[in-house]
Amino acid sequence: MKKIRILHWFVVALIVIYFVSFLANIYLAAYTPDFMNFPEEHYQKLIFGYYTQFVGLAISVITFSALFFLEKGLKDTIKNGFFNNNNVIKFKRTGQLFMVSGSLSLIWSITLLIYSNGMTLFSGLSSSALLILVGFGLIILTDFINNGNQLQQENNLTI
Repeated sequence: MKKIRILHWFVVALIVIYFVSFLANIYLAAYTPDFMNFPEEHYQKLIFGYYTQFVGLAISVITFSALFFLEKGLKDTIKNGFFNNNNVIKFKRTGQLFMVSGSLSLIWSITLLIYSNGMTLFSGLSSSALLILVGFGLIILTDFINNGNQLQQENNLTI
């Protein structure tokens, strides 16, 4: 249980970091400093123009909401034990959101790679694939939790 508590606090720290990042992005979008005021020709070279910067932010919102579900699932695990139906629902939703976020991020990274004629790095591709794998792993974990929950209920009935 100690490792789950450490993981819980790590997820809480990630939520705080994401929140500060969102606030910084909103502030920079609303009050753009002089060195970030680019001419209109610069934005015409981007895929969605000025709004290209908000695509990554929108994908991050999905990851941010997945972290909330993960935090709630870990909190339930600490309070009620590992094998309960609330964990199945929350971890499955977390896995689905991670897979959606990773897939959208992967599509966006591939789009940027093609649009820039290979000038961008592949790091976005690997992190997106990792996020998809984490989401898939959480969905598999929910199957284990569900099976464990059924075994625990059958064990309680036989006693």
